Amino acid sequence: MNDKNYVRRNYIAIITIISLIIVIGGWIFTYYSLNKLKESDRGTFGDMFGGINSLFSGLAFCGIIISIIMQSEELKLQREEIRQNREELKGSRLAQEQQGISLHRQAENLKISAKLSALNTLVSYYTEKANMEKDSNKFSSRYAGIQELQKAEKYVIDIENILNEKNK
Repeated sequence: MNDKNYVRRNYIAIITIISLIIVIGGWIFTYYSLNKLKESDRGTFGDMFGGINSLFSGLAFCGIIISIIMQSEELKLQREEIRQNREELKGSRLAQEQQGISLHRQAENLKISAKLSALNTLVSYYTEKANMEKDSNKFSSRYAGIQELQKAEKYVIDIENILNEKNK
């Protein structure tokens, strides 16, 4: 709990208790003071407080007007805060959209990278196989080596096509 709220609640409790003691003490004092008087004197004594009653009614009305003004100012502040929250949410939404686009691009780049890696592995495999066939003395092996080099060239062309698509 916040210390300011705790102190504030204590002040409110103390003021309430003191107010109750004063009001109850006033009733008891009035009862014993007026109990000795005649009924007509009691009425005259009560009429004497009519002006004070009007004063407190006017003060209560002013208090209501002040509270209405304070509430309208509070509503203005709430509206401004809601407007600012909307702007922040709009900015957050735009940032999330940009993040989504970036993630999509990153996924596409990873996909292309995986394709290039696979094609590079195939090129290496067929090039190595062609070199092994080339070293062989048999005619059929040399022909097979040429076929392996053609396959490797085909994969190199695929790699170049993927890189060209990426650069577009």
